[in-house]
Amino acid sequence: MLFEVANLTKRFDGLTAVADLSFSIAHGEIVGVFGPNGSGKTTLLSLIAGMLVPTAGRIVWKDREIQGAKPHDIAAAGVVKTFQNPQLFAELSVFEHLMIAGHLMLKRRLGWRRAATLFNPDTGHAGADLEKRATDVLRLCRLEAARDQAAAGLSYGEEKMLGVAMALMCEPELLLLDEPASGLGQPEIENLEAVLRDLRSHGTTLCVIDHKVGFLGKLADRAISLHHGAKIAEGTPAQVLNDPRVIAAYLGQHHA
Repeated sequence: MLFEVANLTKRFDGLTAVADLSFSIAHGEIVGVFGPNGSGKTTLLSLIAGMLVPTAGRIVWKDREIQGAKPHDIAAAGVVKTFQNPQLFAELSVFEHLMIAGHLMLKRRLGWRRAATLFNPDTGHAGADLEKRATDVLRLCRLEAARDQAAAGLSYGEEKMLGVAMALMCEPELLLLDEPASGLGQPEIENLEAVLRDLRSHGTTLCVIDHKVGFLGKLADRAISLHHGAKIAEGTPAQVLNDPRVIAAYLGQHHA
């Protein structure tokens, strides 16, 4: 199994945000995590990415336990998280953002020799490799037309897609997507769905959380639903969305 969490728990004082959660992800899957506000979805991704330390439980990546590891080490190992609202440099172009985000790729390939690229990005084959990766990611994320545009001039949908593109520069094997469809219109959601399917076809495994159940239900191969931090259903998206416990969590008991 590529990835697994076992009995994962996170408590904040008296609040249990993630409660004894266990699930796994196989290579090449798109796993969607459903749940209403406060169900623990973002906390779960933050635990996996190393931004939070679990109270209890294990997080296993390629047979190696990574709970408690530093976020940059987890990302360098191939598990990369996006953010709902990417933090961008207003004056820098889309392409420049990707070149900056490629430092993890260089770290993996060059080790200590990566320092030379900070002073001369064109050093040896490293600069060419980085530029080729950035060009490929632009094409994959449908951002070619915005290549030289400053971040300040991007639409919200383009900003979100740039966040995904920056994560891809780290060459993730497992990409954790935090609310990628939030705030997007239907055409942008359809573009996002096409991009994520292309990522999977290129070998990236995806774990996606989102409030838009239509988007996630259509995209995911397998779904997990959380409520008050605990898993209440797992299966195909149709099975999960039709589960009475999930309906009750979203709409209230009388709807179930």
